[in-house]
Amino acid sequence: MVKPLAVLVVLGFVTLTACGTESAGHRTVATHGDVAQRLDSAAVPADLRHLVSLAERWGIGDDVDRNDKVQRATAAEREELRSTITPLYARITAWLDSFGGGAMSDEAAAFMYMQLALEEMLATGPG
Repeated sequence: MVKPLAVLVVLGFVTLTACGTESAGHRTVATHGDVAQRLDSAAVPADLRHLVSLAERWGIGDDVDRNDKVQRATAAEREELRSTITPLYARITAWLDSFGGGAMSDEAAAFMYMQLALEEMLATGPG
């Protein structure tokens, strides 16, 4: 199960990156509506690359848009995210921690926001 400390770490990253800057060649990590973002799987550790498609769908940087998607998620979508992410939660967090206080890649930010989507799902209960 997800540890409260991990939630605080993820929320800390959100606070630090919410007003992030955009540099040449990088996209702002956000989706609007149901439009998925495109991430570079080569920028993700090899053992987490199979999660890129989930991060493209759930790694929504905008709190309102992410919460809306969480609220609209079907039971099957909730279960897919929960069962896929939970066993790798600590590994994802370790990767995110490797950025320290520095700028996080779009891919890392999407994984962080995907973790937040899972936390929001767990907090609101079954769909």
